Amino acid sequence: MKPKFFIVLTSLFLSFSTFAQNSPNPAMQMSANPQKEGTVTGTVIDANTKSPIASASVFIFKEEVDSATKNVKEMLLSSIISKKNGSFSAAGLPISAKLKVKVMVVGHDDFEKIFSLTRENNTLDIGQAAMVPTNSKLATVTVNTTAAQYFKMGVDRKIFDVSKSLVSTGQTAQEVMAQIPSVDVDIDGNVSLRGATPQIFIDGRPTTLELDQIPSDIIDKVELITNPSAKYDASGGGGGIINIVLKKNRSSGYNGGVTVGMDTRGSTRVGGDFNLRQGKFNIFARGMYHGRNDYSTNTSDRNNLNDTSIIQKGNTLSKGSFKFFNLGTDYLLDSRNTISVAGTYVQGVFNQDQPQTIDSLAGENPFSYNKLNSKSSFQFKHLNGELSYKHNFSEDGKHNISFDGNYSRATTSTSTNLITSTFSDPDYTNPTRPNILANTLGNGVTKYLTLQSDYTNPITKNSKIEAGVRAAIRNFTNNSFQYSDSTGTAQNISEMTLNEKASSRYKYKDEVFAAYGTFSSKIGENFSYQLGLRAESSNYNGTNYNIAGTTATPFNVKYPISLFPSAYLTYTIAQGQDIQLNYSRKINRPSFFQLLPVYNFSDPYNVSVGNAGLKPEFTNQYELSYDNSYNSGGNFLVSLYMRHTTDLITNYQYIDSTLNPGNNTVVNTYANATSSSTYGLELTNKITLLHFWDLTANVNFFNSIINGSNLTGTAKNERFSWFGKLNNNFTLPHGYSIQLSGEYHAKTVLPNNSGGGHHGGFGFQPIGSAQGYILPNTDIDAAVKKDWKFKGGNTLSFTAAINDIFASNYNKSYSVTPYMIQNTSRLRNPQVVRFTLSYRFGQIDKSLFKRKVQPSNNDNSGDMSGGM
Repeated sequence: MKPKFFIVLTSLFLSFSTFAQNSPNPAMQMSANPQKEGTVTGTVIDANTKSPIASASVFIFKEEVDSATKNVKEMLLSSIISKKNGSFSAAGLPISAKLKVKVMVVGHDDFEKIFSLTRENNTLDIGQAAMVPTNSKLATVTVNTTAAQYFKMGVDRKIFDVSKSLVSTGQTAQEVMAQIPSVDVDIDGNVSLRGATPQIFIDGRPTTLELDQIPSDIIDKVELITNPSAKYDASGGGGGIINIVLKKNRSSGYNGGVTVGMDTRGSTRVGGDFNLRQGKFNIFARGMYHGRNDYSTNTSDRNNLNDTSIIQKGNTLSKGSFKFFNLGTDYLLDSRNTISVAGTYVQGVFNQDQPQTIDSLAGENPFSYNKLNSKSSFQFKHLNGELSYKHNFSEDGKHNISFDGNYSRATTSTSTNLITSTFSDPDYTNPTRPNILANTLGNGVTKYLTLQSDYTNPITKNSKIEAGVRAAIRNFTNNSFQYSDSTGTAQNISEMTLNEKASSRYKYKDEVFAAYGTFSSKIGENFSYQLGLRAESSNYNGTNYNIAGTTATPFNVKYPISLFPSAYLTYTIAQGQDIQLNYSRKINRPSFFQLLPVYNFSDPYNVSVGNAGLKPEFTNQYELSYDNSYNSGGNFLVSLYMRHTTDLITNYQYIDSTLNPGNNTVVNTYANATSSSTYGLELTNKITLLHFWDLTANVNFFNSIINGSNLTGTAKNERFSWFGKLNNNFTLPHGYSIQLSGEYHAKTVLPNNSGGGHHGGFGFQPIGSAQGYILPNTDIDAAVKKDWKFKGGNTLSFTAAINDIFASNYNKSYSVTPYMIQNTSRLRNPQVVRFTLSYRFGQIDKSLFKRKVQPSNNDNSGDMSGGM
């Protein structure tokens, strides 16, 4: 019996009802007009030994109201280091302002104190800042809520702290995304945000890495920007931006960790990281080896309208591994100039064994039984380099200019061996013809260069302008050669015949050039706005070669300059309560593969070809949101959203009688449908239900409409649907913590342009159609963690996690075209238990850090300045 998703419904009810009971009516705070003439002093000591602590990092912050959003934020005023006797002094501080001193020492809990200075008492001695060693809490464990750490609202984004996510420990970014509210991850790892495909960024910059090539343990935060402004790339097609913020520690001293893990399928993992902050340098390094053993089962039942049908069953076993290395440094020339250099190397190989059976029927009478034994290998290498420079014109860093360059090179190679055996009986004992052998060899290279510059200037107290330019150039080459033998006797490729119809050779260059400008200001005390305009142009220059390489057919598509406006209007009801209305226009240009007019016969059951006449689709996005930050770190967000797309790029099928004389061949291609619309209501709440129980719940109700009435054999497809997600976190005594997460998807309209990644099984690509739906599914994960803390702040943790506890996360779909009806079902990697052991260490080297530490102004956490 399938598990009921009562956990989601019950928790959602508790979450939202608790919000209704606890929501306060906070009072507004008046802003001050401070003058810099105050001083604060103190002494840093160890709470246990009472001895002074030298080289402690001391920061002074001031609370102020953001001129554009009216949100209260902290601004760093001063950053100093305590002396040998533990003393420190910070001068030039503002009068009549709310200030905070924060002291940080590796191996100790942070110390914080709120204070204010007046003209009469402009000097304050806070006395002794007693730093409590981390391990001193073992005797009397205090249970603290984690709610304030997991989810918070930024100016234009939702920020999720996933560094403490237990259920995704020891996995990849693909599993991390499955835990994030609003984000949907299908069985092949394809990510969607409110039904559209988002752009994936790493540390504020676009990436060519796949999600399953990024280890989960190096991820600090995930930021969702559902409706990006004109500052960001318009090419996303309305899918928003998911920014993955990697862990980076800038505390003085050194710290690092080692992690090992394994699971019940035999996958293993080992990795480590190290961070060193000395004077003006911050150096970080990470490395990881991740072995993966994946298993999936799949079935497909295709009924053709000529009264024939195909029943396909099989499974896929994928074994492989990838290695991830990341090295970089930030060099703080002074308080106003920072240079950053980083490099990433990823290398992996995956081998798949995909045995399939295919039974062909005429009416109810089988006439052919086939066995397909497919073995394939996929290898990749990815090299990425980044160089950036940031200059601050002002001490507070608000007036700045930055320059960024990013270059990546990815290579892939594939090899597939396919043996097709045909029998006359269901027991597969009487062959009717020799085996058909096929061998496909392929390789590809992608080079991606982005150059950009961003400028920010707060021209007045309440107004700000931002501007920037960006160029993105991608070069791609691909070769695929398929050899076949119908006698079943070939021993190697040299004894096979090259199948030119199923082979291809091509290359292309994709160029996108953009410029943007935004203006932010406010009217009165409570209303702020941001207006923006972006211009983009792009073109494809491709060449398709014959298999011998003797002739070349050029292929070029140019898109002229298009304008993309955006607007944000924000009204502050009270402190912690805001309402926002925003709008943006986006574009989704056809990919080169969708445009390329070359037939692909590599899968005889899914012949496909591009459409050179495709037009780009344009999307207008609207969103109305209400956000309330209430008691105990709680946060309640309501969003009404709408997305309308014209010239929707969708899958499409037609009959071609010329490809196989005497037979009609169904061909999959792409076409522009009239339009699509999605509108919905999304509720997200973070709440502390009990002192040991924190919950983040998300529910999304939406209606999807695809209007393909302009295409022969298709019509309007509409369906109302919903899905819910939750994360329960339980913090228990003696270092134990538990996480229970789950999600439920109701029946949903079939995505207009869905497609699997390289994990997809043979013959299970979605058929071209604007008609169909995905059946409901449920996924529940759980994890438990035990922490040990040692002298000096070093820690050891052990995590046990299980995914898809009830093996209920089936991906089932129903598709209809004028030529066939198809039902598919797939289940991937259910009920896998993972074990992870992690050790963290860190310490200040007091002999190294004597000089004043300059404030860091290039922290990418939440900084999307490089994300055009």
